[in-house]
Amino acid sequence: MSLDTIQKYQRVYEYISDYHKLLYDFYSKHAVSFLVTYYHLNVDETIWDDNKLLGGAYEDFGSLTGVMYDKILLLPVYFMEDVTTAFDGQEIGYVKDGNTSLTIPSTYGFIPYPGDIIKFNQTFLRQTNDIYPLFRIEGVEKSVNTDFTFWKLTANQYQSRTTANIEEQQLNRVLTFLDYDKKIHLLDDSSYLTRLLVKNESLRATLKDLYDNNSGLYFN
Repeated sequence: MSLDTIQKYQRVYEYISDYHKLLYDFYSKHAVSFLVTYYHLNVDETIWDDNKLLGGAYEDFGSLTGVMYDKILLLPVYFMEDVTTAFDGQEIGYVKDGNTSLTIPSTYGFIPYPGDIIKFNQTFLRQTNDIYPLFRIEGVEKSVNTDFTFWKLTANQYQSRTTANIEEQQLNRVLTFLDYDKKIHLLDDSSYLTRLLVKNESLRATLKDLYDNNSGLYFN
């Protein structure tokens, strides 16, 4: 029997492709998420001390620091774990240490770094009593070596630091996650795109009211 006589068919389910798309495409965009404010280290704008043992930046905060961040608003993260709390007696006093982990998909278009900072509770949720601490990324683990992957991050509570320490003089850009296209844009661009979406929705609703089902025409 020649190969030409074999009936050609296509599988109803492409199990491997379907699973890959479900996990790395659909789930990273449509699963239940938790919104955070993410301070991403800008390695291009940060001033590094490369004269002595490649020691990194001079200071983390303050007037002598060269560290610069990109602030990303409303960034969805996944697989949030409960914060584990441990108390430790140190020279500075009794320290309450918290650790957690979370996951960020590569579809966002940026690579997280150790040293990035996360604010889990934003001021728009608790405008009068936003007392929750910052968390610093201590570990970054890549799930698989493919084009679509997840970054698993471990975070530790950043002692005695607030968002004011960062935003005074260490912000390079302010960006936001736009839920419509699941991408990160500059804040001004996101505001403009959001206004366009609102106008399009209003226009569509108006045209729907003007449409006549019997004639198939629009009447004003």
